[in-house]
Amino acid sequence: TDAKKQFLLNDIHFERDGNPLKFLLRKNPHNPKYGDMKLFLRLQIEKVAIDVWGSEEELEKEIEKREANKVLLKEKKYQKKMKELRKAVRSSLFTKNLSAHTHNYGEESYDEDKDEFSKTCDECGHVLTYEKM
Repeated sequence: TDAKKQFLLNDIHFERDGNPLKFLLRKNPHNPKYGDMKLFLRLQIEKVAIDVWGSEEELEKEIEKREANKVLLKEKKYQKKMKELRKAVRSSLFTKNLSAHTHNYGEESYDEDKDEFSKTCDECGHVLTYEKM
């Protein structure tokens, strides 16, 4: 996992062309119940990383890009939490008007082409179209 994080590699990169990288299996020193560790040669991993990313500079650029993206995501998450907290603290500023609006229609008008009547609300501009039998 350290090699994956440091060189931005996936499991696929360790088993390229049906030719997997050689490794040593060791028991996990943190807890023997955990899975065995695969220890790869650093030179082989660096070579695979250069093959994948093109050069060390490209790898560094990608690492910096991902770190910057991570910082932006944390900032965005922080701002979202702060906004929710402000809403909770000052809920009086964020109340919605949930009162029902009743339409006050003006005079009805008749459209001869469509054979329909219509009325328009004076307050919100809603148009009610209907036919009379």
